[in-house]
Amino acid sequence: MKRIGFLAVAAAIGVAAAAPASATILMPGQSSIRFSAFDASTRGTLLESINSGTTGATTYTGSLRSAVYRNTLGTLDFYYQVAIDSIARGDEVFNLTTAGFLGFSVDALVDGTNFDGAGIFTAANNPNLQGPPGSTTTASRSGSGAIVRADFGDNGLEAAGQTSATYIFRTDATNYNLGGTFTTQDGSVAQRANFQPVAAVPEPATWGMMLLGFGGIGFAVRRGRKTMARMAFAV
Repeated sequence: MKRIGFLAVAAAIGVAAAAPASATILMPGQSSIRFSAFDASTRGTLLESINSGTTGATTYTGSLRSAVYRNTLGTLDFYYQVAIDSIARGDEVFNLTTAGFLGFSVDALVDGTNFDGAGIFTAANNPNLQGPPGSTTTASRSGSGAIVRADFGDNGLEAAGQTSATYIFRTDATNYNLGGTFTTQDGSVAQRANFQPVAAVPEPATWGMMLLGFGGIGFAVRRGRKTMARMAFAV
């Protein structure tokens, strides 16, 4: 019993060590959840990124920047940033929204650093950096869980040259495609296709093993029926 107890404690410690200590888990239907500071040691490897260039809306123009990384835990992180080129006087971009997260776990993280150097993301002219990590920006998730959102609060973008922080939604997905959406809005909306997590599709070899397994089960059932029939006949 002592050995079993020790193993259980060790397993619990291992699970705790594998998860980021400060992760903010975003459940379906939740809103006004503070982003956690991103742990740069878990960033992992860039898989793909997109910089939309200038994307026009009725009241503003800007760039929608996004990327997908495979983090050091082996799952996928989805990165988003908005940069304003021009905006009508008195208007303010107050959130970014992204879709395609139905059925996946989501952690809400924020990075205010210039982590990719000369890459597409930047920390320049970011009103979110005037406060602590996350500042007044909060995360929300739709009731179905498909849509996640960063609400900028007092850190809305209202001047040319301003950028948001980089918001990161960490998932338990291991595959992705370009079937999602990325939206920003004030009174008008700018939208473009974006990365989204997708369920893993078994490889051909896996399908083959599954079929062999099903075939083996069927053979065993048929053989069992024949054995029972012979026993009944003998009786």
